[in-house]
Amino acid sequence: MSSEDLVSPFAGDEELDAEASVRPRRLVDFIAQHRVRDQLELLLKGAMGRGTPPDHILLSGPPGLGKPVSVDALVLLADGSRRRLGDIKVGDLVITRTGEPAEVLAVHEQGELDSVRIRTTTGREVVAAPDHPFWTTEGWVKAGDLTPNDVLANVLNPRIAADGTEQTDEFKLAGYLVGDGCTSNQVTFTGGDDAVLDDVRATCDRLGYSHNTRPNSARSSLIRISGLKPWLRETGLLDKTAWMKRVPEFVYKGDDWQVSAFLAAYFACDGTVSRRGRDRYDLVIEFYSVSRGLLEDVQHLLLRLGIQSRLKLKMGRDQGHPHESWRLSITSQDDGARFAERVTPIGQQGERMREWAPRRDRFDERLAADRVASMEPAGLHECRCLTVAGDHTFTVNDLVVHNTTLANIVAAELGSGIRTTSGPVIERSGDLAAILTSLAEGDVLFIDEIHRIAKPAEELLYSAMEDFRVDVIVGKGPGATAIPLDVEPFTLVGATTRAGLLSGPMRDRFGFVAHLDFYSTEDLDALLHRSARILGVPITPEGAAEIAGRSRGTPRIANRLLRRVRDYAEVRADGVVSEETAKAALTVYDVDQLGLDRLDRAVLRALIESFRGGPVGLSTLAVAVGEQSDTVEEMCEPFLVRAGLLARTSRGRVATEAGWRHLGRTPPTDGRGGVVQGDLFARGSETSP
Repeated sequence: MSSEDLVSPFAGDEELDAEASVRPRRLVDFIAQHRVRDQLELLLKGAMGRGTPPDHILLSGPPGLGKPVSVDALVLLADGSRRRLGDIKVGDLVITRTGEPAEVLAVHEQGELDSVRIRTTTGREVVAAPDHPFWTTEGWVKAGDLTPNDVLANVLNPRIAADGTEQTDEFKLAGYLVGDGCTSNQVTFTGGDDAVLDDVRATCDRLGYSHNTRPNSARSSLIRISGLKPWLRETGLLDKTAWMKRVPEFVYKGDDWQVSAFLAAYFACDGTVSRRGRDRYDLVIEFYSVSRGLLEDVQHLLLRLGIQSRLKLKMGRDQGHPHESWRLSITSQDDGARFAERVTPIGQQGERMREWAPRRDRFDERLAADRVASMEPAGLHECRCLTVAGDHTFTVNDLVVHNTTLANIVAAELGSGIRTTSGPVIERSGDLAAILTSLAEGDVLFIDEIHRIAKPAEELLYSAMEDFRVDVIVGKGPGATAIPLDVEPFTLVGATTRAGLLSGPMRDRFGFVAHLDFYSTEDLDALLHRSARILGVPITPEGAAEIAGRSRGTPRIANRLLRRVRDYAEVRADGVVSEETAKAALTVYDVDQLGLDRLDRAVLRALIESFRGGPVGLSTLAVAVGEQSDTVEEMCEPFLVRAGLLARTSRGRVATEAGWRHLGRTPPTDGRGGVVQGDLFARGSETSP
């Protein structure tokens, strides 16, 4: 898929959505996990036949179930407003990748998680957990796998159901005051363009506000507006300095005409239009402000009208001191033409725009490309995710993201509602009691990372799971009393990557315990054929088998390698993913025949070459490869142990015979066929294998 495919009006969602192959919505869609799927199907069908909720379900498997985003990210709603992800509720209507609204079916509380910060070339940024999927020209890519070569997506012209009650003139007046207005003490507007001054006065007249004008300088005039403070207080514009100004909330709920009226008025104050060269159509349209937040808001409103823009920092000097301001630029010829057509600025800037008459050479599009500029660790952030009806997508800070969980499949099969949360969020038994007592009969309660639930909340969960009853303690000391509360029959679905940390009483209360295994090579082979068909990539059975064998039993890795092999096939081969092409491509990307990458081999090589096969401690091994201990333990060791290349012993890490042979070395033997391990305290030269 090229960058043009991302914004093509002719590309269908089902053709482009590669993630559909690994994110099933119903049990019948599963490609793998055959044993778990069959067992779960029996459990659910039996319960539905009896008309009772199924037994509680515990899902245990490799890490990677949660896909959250920072709670501070802004989600676009169907009424045009933007709300913090942390404030989104079940039942809200959000804008999806198609630009259409869809209902939020569940909210997933994830607690504080290690996150990454993604910045794009347009100046947008978002903080997300490394495994949250973003829509790109390559299909769905997790945040932690994004690189500056990836192109993300912005939704153009979303279908907004405007329900604002303000008049269009109020939008226009807000634009003027955000631009060149003073809203503290006396409310004034200052400008030097006669056409703009006339329009400000006419707008005030139509809204019923009195005004008077006096000279401000040789080139500007000042309009003092009376009776406006109650309206400014209501709209949040009162007493805002230049650094504090933001787009008022009511503007987001306006229709396209009202939004364009606000933008036209604001552009008349803080906008410029210029030409970069002799070409009359090569225009640069820019907004300037000292408030980054204000220009971020304007950037979003422009996107609502189908106009892409780029936000950049502008450093300068003011009275001899460093001065920081921001610039929002529209440089594309098509975006400039759309701006002239849909915003219709007035005054001198509008005359210049009409004189140069930018023209378009492309049709309207549904998505706009937004290339990744940088990725960096963002530390711990409180995170959340949503489950959305339809194509399971929504936007955060104007970027398209995806979601779904296995628990939602259970709810879909039962035709019931679902409430979701995570173990770290439930710190007190009262928090859990509030969730349990709000469940309707037959609902599914999904608790991710259930092994991290607080002990008091866990003990409260026992009676809820067995007797559908909870006891809430009211008061303290001798006067404390227990109030029994009934809970509607429900099904608990718990998910964990560390089942061993669950207490015995908790594990015993689950009627169905399933371990989600890694995918077999055959399952990955089938998955790769389906992904290749969706991506439009020609692939041979031998090519799919070669990639499947190097995918570590993980669908995400298989799809990622398929995209990289596709790049190689299109650039250096005939475009077909054959066995020879796959081998050559994966050699370029340092993925060997077992799926080991450069760091995996570095760990194995250090263990064998520097420590004669071990035993050696984790921290010593990590220093030898220049990585942190937790990086080696969490990223490298699980697969090395599972592949039989490394063993963990009470004395330390040891290379197995298979590990020696994988690096092309012959392990030393003791004469009886056993492998000799090195002595950490031996002196002298290292024995050559």
